[in-house]
Amino acid sequence: MPRIEDADIFALQAIAKGTASSAQQQRAYDYVVRALCETDRMTFWPGGEDGRRATDFAEGKRWVGLQLRRIEKMRPDHRSQTTEIA
Repeated sequence: MPRIEDADIFALQAIAKGTASSAQQQRAYDYVVRALCETDRMTFWPGGEDGRRATDFAEGKRWVGLQLRRIEKMRPDHRSQTTEIA
């Protein structure tokens, strides 16, 4: 599991309970996209077949983070159009 601070734990728990403040919501979202999904990290892992599996897994996590970022920028009336990530 990636490094997690107490504030991240409290923010994610508050999201799960439906009691998160605006700051906690933003912190939890950032933790999921940045730390758990490792969206900004290179996804290639060397090492033959084991490296290929690790690469596939890392790319799957990254894909989830990219989708969250796309949804963050999406206008509901344009959901069928793709959104570029800045």
